[in-house]
This record gives sequence, structure tokens and C-alpha cells, in this order.
Amino acid sequence: MLQRFNQYIATHHLADRSQQILLAISGGADSVSMLDLFAKAGFDIAISHVNFHLRGDDSNRDEAFVRSLAHSYNVPIFVKDFDTQSYAAEKHISIEMAARELRYAEFEKIMDHHGFASTAVAHHIDDAIETFLLNLLRGTGISGLTGMHSRNGRIIRPMLCFSRKDIEKYVQDNGLQYVTDVTNFETEFSRNKIRNCVAPYFEQINPSYRNSFAETFTYLQQVKEIYYREIEDQKRRITRTIGGETLVSIPELMQYHQKEALMFEILRQYGFNKTQVSQILNAAEAESGKTFMSDNYRLVKDRNMFVISNFKEEDNGQEILLGRDALAKGEFRGDGCVLRFDIIPKTDFSPERDSSTAYFDFDSIEFPLVLRHWQSGDTIVPFGRRQPKKLSDIFIDHKLTILEKERVRILCSGGKIIWAVGIRAADTYKVTPKTLHILRIISEL
Repeated sequence: MLQRFNQYIATHHLADRSQQILLAISGGADSVSMLDLFAKAGFDIAISHVNFHLRGDDSNRDEAFVRSLAHSYNVPIFVKDFDTQSYAAEKHISIEMAARELRYAEFEKIMDHHGFASTAVAHHIDDAIETFLLNLLRGTGISGLTGMHSRNGRIIRPMLCFSRKDIEKYVQDNGLQYVTDVTNFETEFSRNKIRNCVAPYFEQINPSYRNSFAETFTYLQQVKEIYYREIEDQKRRITRTIGGETLVSIPELMQYHQKEALMFEILRQYGFNKTQVSQILNAAEAESGKTFMSDNYRLVKDRNMFVISNFKEEDNGQEILLGRDALAKGEFRGDGCVLRFDIIPKTDFSPERDSSTAYFDFDSIEFPLVLRHWQSGDTIVPFGRRQPKKLSDIFIDHKLTILEKERVRILCSGGKIIWAVGIRAADTYKVTPKTLHILRIISEL
């Protein structure tokens, strides 16, 4: 088994003996075997143990056992305690997901602070098969069907060449002590149901099913590489990124027979699930404005585009007051924009025809100025006109997208809109022959 272990590490370039390797040791048979193999193979190692405090006295028993292992193998040990249940409640996630997040975050922290090249976890081929079946039951893309990888960033899995039976035989042959997690024999958790109820049937049907799965994982990983190369080519054809937003061309997307698979691969990185992808595609012919949310992103159907942007809750009723002190400072930064102010004498007035610059009669302006988001029903008397016009109509004239409209800021004086910032200035407080001082405002949105 030691020979297979060394060969697997060398074949997959997981580590060399010039590197320090951190071992994630729970105290179970899998991780104890991994510790013993790394020690016999002559690697420079240390132990990391995470106490999740989920099983009362058993959790503390496991910690004490792992500490004794570190002493007997004469290797450094890092132990971390977590209140996993509180973390899960705070993040609104399952206990299993909370433990995973805490565990891997701790590994990264130790590696960063102490210079370890990687962290080895003791997943074996049975774990990979269980993960495959869970993903298959829950619904997944091709990534969920490729099993576990021998390397994922700085996480390595040198035990994937072994089965649970191999490990059980190894600990018995080498007289290794380990602790048993009694929850492994319970069937209330999905993974344990597969382990204790489903896997035995596989064994009856095909005693070498593990080898069959391993071969399939290798094949699917190769298929995945081909698949994602093609997906990237198609994504470049139908998407583009502008100002941090991803735009998906609906007409080009709808030409694909496999549009749902393509859209799933585009959207999964933004946290949208398969059900949402189907709903989004159904909205392709809907009116503009249809919106879908993931945890951190928003997708809006806007004309012939799906627009994906980072979602940030904003108080659209927020008003920012800009007094004369803002003018004295020369600029205002906030609420997603920058406004620069200066006062120029009439004699130096040479207006630029640029929508990002507006000019007003400074002596007529009423302070404080009010900066806010635009609101439905807002009107402005456009420069050079006498009759008010709805801002929504001006936005249509400028062919603004829904998200571009959301970014528009309104500047008001004396309760009147004097500038749809970067779009259109008002006739109110305009520069006239009687103007003595001119307020120039330049926007950077």
C-alpha cells in the first residue's frame, strides 16, 4: 500500500519531499492511515485537527486522540475549536456546509501563516462515489459527475487510489489505533444512506464497481475538459462584459439547440440554479424588466439582452444634501458618483458640449442642493425648452437600459430638478446675459 501511495503522489504531482504538507486528521481510520503513510514515506508533515463540537464528549475525545497521535509521530499539531451550530444559524446554511466552510478556511489560514505547500485530506474512492451519487440525485452539471479530483488548488487527495476496504485492511495489518464516529452508522444523513444502504447492493451486482467508477471518473474528467473548451468558445460569441455587467445576447442564445445547457454554464458562476435557468429562458420573450435573483447577483431581461450585475441593496429614497461647503471642497464622492464643482466668472465662460458637464447661474441657485436617485414621475424642463418632460421619456430617447436608468442621479435645487446627471440639464437656473458667476459641475459616474 505504501508503494501505491508513493506512486499515486508522483503520478499526479501532488507533493515532493522538499515541501511541508499539512494533514487534515480527524482521528478516523482514513486520516490515521494517511498520517501513517506520509510518515513512512518520509514527508515533512504537520497535523491540523478541527473540533466542531457537534458530538459532545465524543468531539473532545477525538481531539485528545489526535493530540496523542501528533505526540507519538513527533509532528507539530494545529487545533481549532468552532461553534459550528452558531455559524450555521448565522449563515443560514446546513451544519454539513458550515463544517466544510470552517474546515477549509482554517486550512487556508494555516497554510498562509506557516508556509505549507498544501493540505492533504483523506478522501478515498468510496467518498468520491458517494459524492457522485449525491450530486446525481440532487441534479448537477458535468462538474458534479467527475468525482473528486486528486488536486483542487492547495487541497490534495492522495488516498483516492484506495477503497474503504483497503484502508480497513491497512489499519488492521499495521495495528493502527483510530476513533470511530458513530454517526457513520446512522442512516439519517444522505451520504450515510448511500454508504450503508446503496453501496452494499453495488457490491453484490459488481464486486469491482469501484474500479468501474474510477475509470468512468477519469473518462468524464477528460470529457469535461473538451466540454468546457467548447462552452468558453460559445460564451465568447454571445456574451460581453461592459462596466462590470455581463450581457447575454438573447437572439444569439436562442439560436442554440442546447441553449439550456449553455445558459446554465453561463449562470452557475453567478449562483443561479437549474430551475432559475429554465425560468430565465422562458422570460426571453417577456417584456423588459423581468428580474431574477441569486444570493449576490441579479439578472434583468432588458430588450434583447439578459443583463447580469452584482446586486447591492440601495435605498432609492436616500437624499444627500450638498451645501456650500461641498462647493468649497471642490468635489463630492459618494452614492456611486463623483461631482466636481468650480465657480467661474462670466468672462471666462466657454461652455463645452458634453453631457457630463452642466452650467448654472450660481447666484440663483438655492442651497443645499439635493442629490438622489430618479423616481417614477420625475419631470424636468430641458435646457432650451419651456415645457416639462418626463425623465422616463428622456431615458427612452437616450435608449438607456434598465440598469443604466437605475444608475442615474438627480440634482435638485429649491425642489426643482436642475440636472439628470450626465443626461440632460434643466432650463432652470441656466446661464443668462445677467449671470455674474457660473457654477460648473462635472460628473464622473
